[in-house]
Amino acid sequence: MSLTLQQLAQALDLEFQGSPELELRKVASLTSATRAGLCFIEQVKYLPALAASQCSAVIAPAKLVDEVSGKAVLISENPHYSFVQAIELLHPQAQDLEVAIHPSAQVSPGARLASGVSVGALCVVEDDVEIGEASSIAAGTVVEKGAVIGEHCHIHSRVTIGGSVKLGNRCRLHSGVVLGSDGFGLIMQDRRWHKIPQLGGVIIEDDVEIGANTTVDRGALDDTVIEQGCKLDNLVQIAHNVRIGAHTAIAACVGIAGSTVIGRYCKISGGAGVIGHLAIADNVTITAMSLVTRDIDSAGVYSSGTPLLENRLWHKNNVRYKSLDQLARTVSRLDKKGSQ
Repeated sequence: MSLTLQQLAQALDLEFQGSPELELRKVASLTSATRAGLCFIEQVKYLPALAASQCSAVIAPAKLVDEVSGKAVLISENPHYSFVQAIELLHPQAQDLEVAIHPSAQVSPGARLASGVSVGALCVVEDDVEIGEASSIAAGTVVEKGAVIGEHCHIHSRVTIGGSVKLGNRCRLHSGVVLGSDGFGLIMQDRRWHKIPQLGGVIIEDDVEIGANTTVDRGALDDTVIEQGCKLDNLVQIAHNVRIGAHTAIAACVGIAGSTVIGRYCKISGGAGVIGHLAIADNVTITAMSLVTRDIDSAGVYSSGTPLLENRLWHKNNVRYKSLDQLARTVSRLDKKGSQ
């Protein structure tokens, strides 16, 4: 795909500086760009890399325009977002799947498939499944009895969608996702674990994207709910009866224990853990590898744990942690003695 600088600026609704007829053919990073390439910058620290880059044009904020020389400039309040829009224009994606049912797919006569649905090789679509218009199901996916998939969804290969799942419109599930598996519900009796039947379902609202090998368990009694616009990375575990508020983003390897309620527009960074039966407010950011052990009732950025240290120093500090209580008591006694 090729666009002139003027055509791209009009498509993105941006002002520009440079030759209107400059041809742009692809996007690239500052280091890999060649002529006719488009890059973006947001911060002053990237100006030297831009000066060394072979790119022909750059998307930049107004505050940096005067610092750019030898390049055409598209002026944006949010260069990264404008760059994403440019990717969609210069690198249009091919159709995901041919609109057809592959001969090797097993589709129950009792399943209801709307127009434009694609089902790939070796898929299994069981009885009483409903799949909305223009959705595509890639190879090896299993959709169990009674599941509902909305319109314009893309289900990648080897996904498992349980019968208790209702999937909204325009959702994307990457390879290995499992929706509707039983929650980890157990009770001890007579020194043995007994399984608690899981009777709830999973509700995934519109415009949700779920990364590879992420699992979302069905509820024990009520449903597990992921609200509109949430984005889940790879290898995330969502336990039973969790509710995640709209437009929350969760990075890889996060574990969220059962019956936790997470607010809207939250960001949970990689490797974080959230214990069960907690409530987290809207607009909360949890930094990487943190462990949430109590409710968070106001917006903000929260962290736990200690940063990486050289091993010898870490061991020394770890020994000192054990003396913190004694040290605090000593300081308290000295304070009281000094105030007398």
